[in-house]
Amino acid sequence: MDNNQNHSTLKNYKKSLNYLFKLKNSRIVAKKVLEIGDEQKKLMNYDKAIEKYIVAYKLYHDEKNNSGEAVSLKSIGDVWKIENKYSEARNYYNQALNKFHIIGNHQMEIIILKLISSCYQAEGSLEDALKIHDKINELKLNINQSREKLQPLELVNSLQINKLRNKVDNIQPTRNQSIILIYYILIILFAQIMSTYYSTTWAILIESFLIISLIINSILTKSIKFSYLSQAMILLPLIMIISLNIVVIPIKPIYWLGIAAVTITVATIILMKNQNISRRKAGLITGSLPLQLIIALTGVALGIIEYNIIHPSALISNFNPINIIIAGSIIIISTGLLEELIFRGIIQKLAENIMGNFLGIIFASILFTILNISWNSPLNIIFIFLVSLYYGYVFQKTHSILGIGISQGLCNLTLFILLPLLL
Repeated sequence: MDNNQNHSTLKNYKKSLNYLFKLKNSRIVAKKVLEIGDEQKKLMNYDKAIEKYIVAYKLYHDEKNNSGEAVSLKSIGDVWKIENKYSEARNYYNQALNKFHIIGNHQMEIIILKLISSCYQAEGSLEDALKIHDKINELKLNINQSREKLQPLELVNSLQINKLRNKVDNIQPTRNQSIILIYYILIILFAQIMSTYYSTTWAILIESFLIISLIINSILTKSIKFSYLSQAMILLPLIMIISLNIVVIPIKPIYWLGIAAVTITVATIILMKNQNISRRKAGLITGSLPLQLIIALTGVALGIIEYNIIHPSALISNFNPINIIIAGSIIIISTGLLEELIFRGIIQKLAENIMGNFLGIIFASILFTILNISWNSPLNIIFIFLVSLYYGYVFQKTHSILGIGISQGLCNLTLFILLPLLL
């Protein structure tokens, strides 16, 4: 069908719609609005198509028609997918998936899951795509369907899983991506050295330049997964700039640590929302609580080891229980859970999509170590790098930042509060 025919069809749909509105039958009107949206999509009028689909969704919602709502949401997701806005597409597909699940339409659930998987694959998030196909395997088809119908589906899905696993095993960055990432590592290292040993002013200028460079790279790169990683790395110079500037405020270090954490948390939430990084994907899940508790308690031992390396001064002046509780809460949240969310839940996860699991851990650990080189101790730098590798490995295995976040928080609590005051 050419454009002239599409325009003619669209005109007929609109005439029918005017008539149907007079009948005041929302369900019939909604169906016709969906068809108009489909015609707008064929004409590549994507904004108008989405407008129609939203109208149809609202009409179906008023009718409490879950099936119609699901189809409308899927249609919106399809448009976003066509426009390569994969995070937005996944958002609507997930909403449609919930609706199809409510009405028990298992075949449509499988179709939606495959669409979500294709979005992840387009973004380079192959591990997430694999998880979606595992869900397809776990999904029970309608009990009225025969086993004979199920077997071909399982075979096709198994082949897709094997294909994705082969891709995961062979993930590696391109030569240009490797050069750019090494360049960013060196710039971050240079800025950190400047702030530690030479000039805070120059360090801030370098960090500002780095933010601009990362923004430009995220816009110009043709790789969605590389664009996402570039956006996430903006958090690192932002952390450094806030830390360097907030020190001049005449308040206790423990409190400016809390103030900095609030600012970084807001920036992190915005990033997660823009990239549609779910709570589960970022590791904000409990997992096995006994295992998470064991992992968390390793932080005390790590804090004792690091204290014997650098012997820092206490961040608070006395061993008052209230001060300990306040300081401990700030440290565990800001230097524990928040840092692990950024470095493991976001940066490492995005890096793995580009360079694979092993190099993803190495990359995130290098960045984490660079941001902690200010103690002028080569032994401590090695220790921090090894601890970061440990946290990265645990995150890959548990998919949760709970244990490692509390572990890092307890490590810093032991290092900067408890041992300096007790010894």
